[in-house]
Amino acid sequence: MQIEGTYKEIWKIALPIILGSLANSINQLIDTAYLGHYSKVALDAVTLSGIFYFNATFVAGGFARGCQIIIARYNGEMNYKKIGKAYDHLLVFSILLSLLIMLFFKYAGPAIIELSIDSIQIQKEAMLYIEYMNYGVPAVVFALCFNAFYSGIGKTRIITIATVSMTVANCILGYLLIYGKLGLPELGIKGAAIATTISNYILMAIYIVYFIRQQHAKWYSALQFNAIRIKQFKKIIDLSTPIVIQNLIGFSSWQYFFLCVEKIGEHELAVSGILKSIYIFLGIPVWSLATANNTIISNIIGQKKLENVVPALIKVLVLTVGISIGLTLMVLVFSDPVLSLFTNDAVILKDAIAPFYTLLFAMIFFSSAMIMNQGITGTGATSIPAIVELICAFIYIAYCYYFIQLHHSKLYIAWGCEAVYWFCLAFFNVIYWGSGTWRKYIQKVDAE
Repeated sequence: MQIEGTYKEIWKIALPIILGSLANSINQLIDTAYLGHYSKVALDAVTLSGIFYFNATFVAGGFARGCQIIIARYNGEMNYKKIGKAYDHLLVFSILLSLLIMLFFKYAGPAIIELSIDSIQIQKEAMLYIEYMNYGVPAVVFALCFNAFYSGIGKTRIITIATVSMTVANCILGYLLIYGKLGLPELGIKGAAIATTISNYILMAIYIVYFIRQQHAKWYSALQFNAIRIKQFKKIIDLSTPIVIQNLIGFSSWQYFFLCVEKIGEHELAVSGILKSIYIFLGIPVWSLATANNTIISNIIGQKKLENVVPALIKVLVLTVGISIGLTLMVLVFSDPVLSLFTNDAVILKDAIAPFYTLLFAMIFFSSAMIMNQGITGTGATSIPAIVELICAFIYIAYCYYFIQLHHSKLYIAWGCEAVYWFCLAFFNVIYWGSGTWRKYIQKVDAE
């Protein structure tokens, strides 16, 4: 499949990813809503431990994204047999990675939670959540591998089917296990973790069945592990390591923000937990189109049609910013019912309004910055976004330290760190793409 970068192609690739991401984010929204109505302590615990969990598992996401770039490049070159070889190496690498992440959560997780969270009650709930979420790590990691494969070849419909199925399962199981319905025990945050873990295995099972039925192993020469080569591992690691570092920097900065807020008070943390869920929801089309953008740009470069790269990037930007503005205005108009979905606490609802407006302001820069930054990743120059991420994260952390830790500022000022961060990132990307610098740093993905 060779891509020209038309609006139709962009939308065809991105829409299933958006729908899949929407389903996945509804998972998190519903967990937050369930626990927000169940217990304030549970809501605070899932806010902090949830970021910690996804921070670690997104290491695997970084390696999958690196392989996605390789797959998309081979797809543009119509070198289909190499797609299977690259994917096989990702699968083998992911087995080891799953084991390492599980060991990390088991032995280092409790110590990190104790050191980073002040409240003993929140600590206990957070540890319980991580303990049961840990069983789902292999499913999460291999689902990320399948996402990379199908995004890379531009056949993304299965992502929607699999993720929606997972979401439906999690909604039902979460309700039953958190509140103890239909004779099941009332498990609270433990029930949320068990429901999510089971749902992740359902997601992985659907991917496996689809992969087999579509005979993708045959068409792309996949699952032929006798052809494993060190050079291919090295190429995946070289491309992916900056993405992993970028993910770790980004999510660690976000973790730091919430830990700073927790030290102000549990009430402020509860408010921020709700805002986090809304933020994730508003970011769905942006992250999804950014994933599609990786594939589109890498595919076009594989065709050696560099003159089509920037026009395609601009089309993705127009779609993303338009959708993001529309969603933001919709949420702004219906702010009261949207916030009420997550809690019936009148004080939390009242105190969420001001930082909610700050969050919506940050979305102005978020959509364009994310698309342009991920576009650089699609060129294979993965170290550049990582370096820029580090600089922006330093500014972000400095802002958090000054306004939150030192001065205990109001939440609407605290959440201003998001606007500052995305503005800095957008500023750099406009210069990088506008000056044509991107052409100098296009990287080869072939391991030969």
